[in-house]
Amino acid sequence: MNPSEQARQRVLRARASRSVDETLDAYRDWAADYDRDVFEALGYTGSDRIADLLADHTSDPTAPVLDLGCGTGAVGSRLAGLGFTAVDGIDISRAMLKVAAHKGVYRALLEADLERPLPVSTGSYAAAVSAGTFTAGGVGPGVLAEVRRVLRPGATVAWVIGSWEQFEPLLRDWEVLHLAVEPIRRNGPPEATMVVARAAAI
Repeated sequence: MNPSEQARQRVLRARASRSVDETLDAYRDWAADYDRDVFEALGYTGSDRIADLLADHTSDPTAPVLDLGCGTGAVGSRLAGLGFTAVDGIDISRAMLKVAAHKGVYRALLEADLERPLPVSTGSYAAAVSAGTFTAGGVGPGVLAEVRRVLRPGATVAWVIGSWEQFEPLLRDWEVLHLAVEPIRRNGPPEATMVVARAAAI
C-alpha cells in the first residue's frame, strides 16, 4: 500500500469511529504518523488557512485562544509562527496531545471530550480556532453552547466546518466576518466552509 492510500485508510478509520473508545484507539494508533499522513501524503492545508484567518481578524495576539480538537498541534504551530503567545489546546486523545506537547507551542494542553462539559472557566478565552474537528464523523453542533460558555462576549471564532448547514442556524446571532467554501488540500477543490465570526454578548 502506497503512503497516500495508507493515509486515506487511516482517515477513513477515524471518521468511521462510532464510540469514544473507537476514536481513542484510532488516534492512539495514528498519532506518530498523523502529521506525515495528513500534511505530507494527503496535502491538507486547512489548519494553516484557518490559523491565518484568525490572525487576520485578531488585533491582540497575546489574548488567550482555545484550539478545539487540537490534535498534534498543527494550528497551534501556525499560530505561534504568527506571533500568538497564549494558545491552549484541547483534545480527547492523549496520544495526539503528547505529539502536540513536543512542539512546544501551547501554553497549556487539556485532555477532554468536547461533547461533555469542558474543564474550563466561563469566559476564559478571547478566541477559539478549529480545523479537522467539525467534520464528517467528528464533533457536531451540539458542542456550541458549551464552547460559547468558555468564550468572552465578543470573542472571535475561526473554524473549518464540513457540514455548514448543521452549524449555520446556531450562529445566526453571531457577526460573520468571513464565510466561504474553500479548498482544504493542496490543489484540491473547494470542499469545506471557512467561517470567522464574532460572538454576540451572552
